[in-house]
Amino acid sequence: MSPSIITHDPSGALSPGFIIASPKLDSTPFERAVVVMVHHDEEGAMGFIINKPLEIDFGSLIESVNDDIARQIIPSSFEMPVHFGGPVRIEQLWLMFQRDLNGHEDLAANQRLLHKIEQPDDGAVNFSDGWFLAASGDIIEGFALGKQHGSYRPLIGYAGWGPGQLEEEIEEGSWLMLDFDDDFVFDSAPGVHWDDALERIGVDPTAFLMMAKSGMA
Repeated sequence: MSPSIITHDPSGALSPGFIIASPKLDSTPFERAVVVMVHHDEEGAMGFIINKPLEIDFGSLIESVNDDIARQIIPSSFEMPVHFGGPVRIEQLWLMFQRDLNGHEDLAANQRLLHKIEQPDDGAVNFSDGWFLAASGDIIEGFALGKQHGSYRPLIGYAGWGPGQLEEEIEEGSWLMLDFDDDFVFDSAPGVHWDDALERIGVDPTAFLMMAKSGMA
């Protein structure tokens, strides 16, 4: 798991935030996708689908790439599904997480995590208040071993758009927008995440699908 660096412009209009796939994207990798946007500016956009779990779990994936730490992986890691984050660089594992420094006994471990997050060479980026994205093997393995704490989601690949591409897709009706909400990243189950996202913006999922079938969406 080699480190990757993401540049982030906090002025990006759609990041942080969610975009919700319309039925125009059915039969594509983005069908009924809910995407967390982590970067958006005039040079392009980057996000991660959060409602498409894969058949492999986090613990098994880490075990398969690093046999040296296999016996140290905590049981809960084997209960955490890896998600399909998008069709770009599907060989890369990422971790989206909400850092939890409150009530954790190992202050030294917290300080090491904070140090790694603040070092861009380690491939982590703060894309919203308290929210981080990491491609660093040390940070990812720290969660698998229970040395780092906080809510997290492992993701394979990401969604990327070139300059102006996402804006064009939104204008064409391929995406709906939703403001970023900490709770919504994890609170909905994958099977209903898309429906819940639509309901949050006042769209009835069933009616939306019927409109799409009639060519009105």
